[in-house]
Amino acid sequence: MSTPQTLLTSCQYKFGQDSSNIRFQDDFWAAINNAQYDFCTSRAWGFLRTSATLTATHAARATALPSDFGSWYDIKGALRIATPAANLGGEIEIMTYEDWLANGYEDGSQEGTPQYCYIMGSNVEWSPVPDATYTVTGTYYKIPAFVEDTSSLLTVPTIYGEVLQKMIYRRLQDAGYSSVAELQISDADIQRLLGQYARDDIKKYGGFTMNLSPDAVNRRTV
Repeated sequence: MSTPQTLLTSCQYKFGQDSSNIRFQDDFWAAINNAQYDFCTSRAWGFLRTSATLTATHAARATALPSDFGSWYDIKGALRIATPAANLGGEIEIMTYEDWLANGYEDGSQEGTPQYCYIMGSNVEWSPVPDATYTVTGTYYKIPAFVEDTSSLLTVPTIYGEVLQKMIYRRLQDAGYSSVAELQISDADIQRLLGQYARDDIKKYGGFTMNLSPDAVNRRTV
């Protein structure tokens, strides 16, 4: 299994460095974090999909988002009310602040069962303002955890380790390091691997599909 430490050792071998070079280690940790972030934001990866329970407090418009929140899984039903029982399963529509503001759903002071929400800073804001305490389950894409020398895990799965490693090598080369045996890493190769891994990810976790209603299909009669 790939770990930050095994990747560091691999990079030290590739670039002829050792633990005495503090600058190289600093550049490595910057490279691994930037590479993970770029990898995770390059596609809507299924392995990043997760869920959390949010508490909408009575008379409070804002609720803090999870610390690893990246973006909503923007599909109908991704945000549903869990309690109180009378509202179980009620959907909350996700929208931008601009859409909420432009459509005039309410003036920001009305209370009721939340029907809409938008993100403001590090909070999700409910509309109407909750008239009671609600718990809401939300599905979202998480951002990769920050990696440091004490970390033992990576957000990117081991099966996708090849492209992550190449992205790290590329960044170290850009930082001015030369490999012992010259590495041949191209953007086209990285994009090819990302495309291949995206197809694997969709097979495992599912992806967007186009579903046509039967009455939308015209059949020729003979």
